[in-house]
Amino acid sequence: MKNIYLILSVFVIIFSACETDFDVNATWEEVTVVYGLLDAGDGKELQQIKISKAFLGNMDALQMAQYADSINFDAKDSVTVKIVRNKNNGDTDTVPLSPVTTIRDGGIFNDTIIIYEFLNNNFLKSDSEYELLIENKVTGNVVTGHTELISGVSFDGLKNGYKFGFYNADPILQDSTKYLSKRIDWNHSTNGKIYQVDMVFEYSENGELKNLIWSQPLVTSDGNAMNTLLEGKKFFTFLRNSIIKDATKHRNFVNIDLIMTVGTTDLETYINVNQPITGIVQERPQFSNINHGIGIFSSRFTHVRSDVLLNDWTKDYLIEELDRNFE
Repeated sequence: MKNIYLILSVFVIIFSACETDFDVNATWEEVTVVYGLLDAGDGKELQQIKISKAFLGNMDALQMAQYADSINFDAKDSVTVKIVRNKNNGDTDTVPLSPVTTIRDGGIFNDTIIIYEFLNNNFLKSDSEYELLIENKVTGNVVTGHTELISGVSFDGLKNGYKFGFYNADPILQDSTKYLSKRIDWNHSTNGKIYQVDMVFEYSENGELKNLIWSQPLVTSDGNAMNTLLEGKKFFTFLRNSIIKDATKHRNFVNIDLIMTVGTTDLETYINVNQPITGIVQERPQFSNINHGIGIFSSRFTHVRSDVLLNDWTKDYLIEELDRNFE
């Protein structure tokens, strides 16, 4: 299964999402900013947590943001990061996190950020709670966060070799009724609150493997049925809008992967609080579950069902009706 990162669009960077009032004349105070989601799901061995800092100074803020040490701690000399596993039987286990310098397009901020990483190696288990510990060895400031893991996630009713049917070519049907829908069901998970299903449509184009991600709306577990509806007409419209018509391209359907990402209650709150402001009132409530810092330390779970196929009528529609050079 190829690495596909969902994050999708709903997970905003803390610097742009949180509005914190600072008194420029106040005594300097260290503010640690955390964004970390543990994921014990399919293919998620590498765990990453973004740790940075807020800043104040006498210079223009946009100018100070260009300096790496304005937003990053000295990872080698000043900050240690570890995660403690607290087991149900009272035992504990600890894993240290290694700093990795990452280059990105930072916009108004410096392009260099530091991500703290560790490999799961069976460290993440559903019978435990997890504590993030960040210690500044220079100032003595200790920042913590706690989370439980999400577990028990699976799709219902999708057997090996399952084929989606989004079109019925029976000539006795009217055109408007030939488009079919497929309901995707899943079970309630432990500690899961929000669910999102992505359909990954994989195809080849002149021999090169490509994919498109068709994301479905978020579903919450507040008394709602655990399912989402994949509508055939919308599926074909998505493909038509996403693939450019080009007679020089020879395309073939490969398979479909279904990816379900589940988030905790804390993650749902964080997403809701940081949605774009659309009304007249511009004040934004703040949410953080970090002690002596700001941000979020929580968990999600990624469940993947690979190699779902299409039935013959649906594949025929791709070739004969979609008009995107499928063969």
